[in-house]
Amino acid sequence: MTSLELFSALQANPISNFIGHQNHLFGAVAQLFHITGLILVLTSVLVVSLRLLGLGLVRQTVPQLVQATSRFVWVGIALLTVSGLVIFLPAAAHYDPNPIFWLKFELLALALVLHVTLYRKVTQSEEAPRPIVAKGTAFLALSLWFGIAFAGRFIGFY
Repeated sequence: MTSLELFSALQANPISNFIGHQNHLFGAVAQLFHITGLILVLTSVLVVSLRLLGLGLVRQTVPQLVQATSRFVWVGIALLTVSGLVIFLPAAAHYDPNPIFWLKFELLALALVLHVTLYRKVTQSEEAPRPIVAKGTAFLALSLWFGIAFAGRFIGFY
């Protein structure tokens, strides 16, 4: 089964049809939840990454910042997932030929892998990581998450 066939089947299911036949405000609310989720993730990653770069909140340790922000990251990802499905399902087949859509999900996969591996290891250690590792991880995390945001914004223009 090709991705277009899969996406067409997803678009034709009853849940997608239900969502697609809702008032346009339903879609607008889904977009607001999507943006809210993105803001929660981006601000949390930004705060911790700036600390890793030595550019702010130096009175708190990195693990303290992670503890304070990690809940927002996972709530944001949950909001992004649910609202993203609500946005995607009614028009799934239209997304298949869009290379920016696929770029967004490639970046998302990389960001999630980074977040649960290297980023977690660097940010949960009580002893400070080597500066090159900390800064490299922060730069990579910021690049991936902001890349996802920009790709998401530009899906509609391609």
